[in-house]
Amino acid sequence: GEGPSAMPVAGGTDLFPNMKRLHQVPKTVVALGHLRELQGIGGTPSKGVTLAAGLTLTQVCEHTGIQRAYPALAHAVRSISTPLLRNMGTIGGNLCLDTRCNYYNQKYEWRKSIDFCMKKDGDICWVAPGSPRCWAVSSSDSAPLLVAMRAKLKLVGARGARTIEARE
Repeated sequence: GEGPSAMPVAGGTDLFPNMKRLHQVPKTVVALGHLRELQGIGGTPSKGVTLAAGLTLTQVCEHTGIQRAYPALAHAVRSISTPLLRNMGTIGGNLCLDTRCNYYNQKYEWRKSIDFCMKKDGDICWVAPGSPRCWAVSSSDSAPLLVAMRAKLKLVGARGARTIEARE
């Protein structure tokens, strides 16, 4: 494998624009859209519903079971971006969005002209120049509601699986 020089992609609605602005520069992009394990909705509202990470945002917000049992989730997901991006973007991708800030989210040349920030290649947070940490924030539209719903996320990697609270 390519290790840290590779990045996974399902919908690509966040990764590809970030690659264009040179925020992320993977040597290899690994397509996940074909994996059956990342598709499907399971369970029941009484015992808990499982949403696979590769479901498109449209699949989540238009699912009648989600609309009935979790109308706030359907509404929150429906509010994300535009229909075209909801048709491509995934619920897992929305939860894993890269953090944003007005300085970092500019093109490479602009960031280079003011000197880079500590989020990428620099030593300063331009949002709060005196701060010892980066102040870029999450822009996930689904995460706040999933935290409020006390959702659990199953993370699977090379070292196995673990379950964490959405707030983590």
